[in-house]
Amino acid sequence: MDAIIDKRLLAGLQDKTWLYTGAESPLLMETKWAVESYLTNRELGPDGRLLNSQEEANCKQRVAQLVNGSAENIALLSNSSEIISLIANSLQLRPGDNVVINTLEFPSGILPWLALKQEGIEIRVINHTNWEISVEDILAQVDKRTRVVMTSHVSYITGARLDYIRLYEQLKETNALLFLDATQALGVVEVDINHTDFLVCSSYKWLMSIHGLGILGINPERVTSLTPKSVGWRSVTNMFGVAESQSFDFLEDARRFEQGYPSYATIYALSSSTKLLLEIGIDRIEKHVLELGQYLIDRMAKLPYPLMTPGAAERRAGNICFACASGEEIAQALKEKSIFVWGGDGRFRVSIHFFNDKEDVDRLVGQLEQLIKGEGER
Repeated sequence: MDAIIDKRLLAGLQDKTWLYTGAESPLLMETKWAVESYLTNRELGPDGRLLNSQEEANCKQRVAQLVNGSAENIALLSNSSEIISLIANSLQLRPGDNVVINTLEFPSGILPWLALKQEGIEIRVINHTNWEISVEDILAQVDKRTRVVMTSHVSYITGARLDYIRLYEQLKETNALLFLDATQALGVVEVDINHTDFLVCSSYKWLMSIHGLGILGINPERVTSLTPKSVGWRSVTNMFGVAESQSFDFLEDARRFEQGYPSYATIYALSSSTKLLLEIGIDRIEKHVLELGQYLIDRMAKLPYPLMTPGAAERRAGNICFACASGEEIAQALKEKSIFVWGGDGRFRVSIHFFNDKEDVDRLVGQLEQLIKGEGER
């Protein structure tokens, strides 16, 4: 269970145990150099702008390849929260329509829909049962007035992986569109845009990039007409003629949601990191992560932290969560030993990616054993 790549290819990782990718990833040296190349290209004037456009096209193509889609159906915006709000306000929901969400969603997947309640939209919230929400739980809330089901592929709270493909096949028999948050999945397990209607993902977690972009993917199979509620010069066909014509037409593809210049520094970074992910292969990354995750689960079995994440490999991805009332304190104590995990919400979360290895897990478990021993001696 060695790391897939040499840890020296990541900046500053030699003296840290980084099990924190569910929050954000460490910085690849290649990513750092990619951002530097963007800054260098700024010195080239018009030629630099051409290079920016080329890198943007490369980035969209690589993201599309990761999700088994097409580049024209990928838009790059500032963050996932912006994307969900844009789509929520573009669907033209009517009073009496309903949206299905659940209690294991990240706030960005909840707030835009709650804001629609004042317009007469019913929000149906599914409560988890023992940290589980099933496809059947979701489908039980869907009726003829359901317009959207919002769910994560992998829960940020529990690390559970939802069978969104089976969910989508059922939803295709209804009027409900599936909005899939792949932020905790894309880059570590397979994600297929052909089994959802909308896909959203952040750039700085499992995709190994930096802050500054949110990825929007649109599957045109059922999403045939969607008019944004906001507009910018990059989202229209006739940007230089709008003053004279006093009219405009949205672009036909996902670019209709891109209003202005994106974060090109992040585009260079994401283009570089997705190139690496494709070269390694998501299937290889997933195999490594699931095997190392099982090793972690086995090592943690003797410690007094109940496993929240499903044990079966097909039900989890890179996040493995353990119930712990003092999760925040545990994370802080580990950070003092240069071991990074996420703590809070009644648990701590260990995130395993392709750069992690058996030694990382052993160091984590060893420090947890020391913390427990220290507590017992007080």
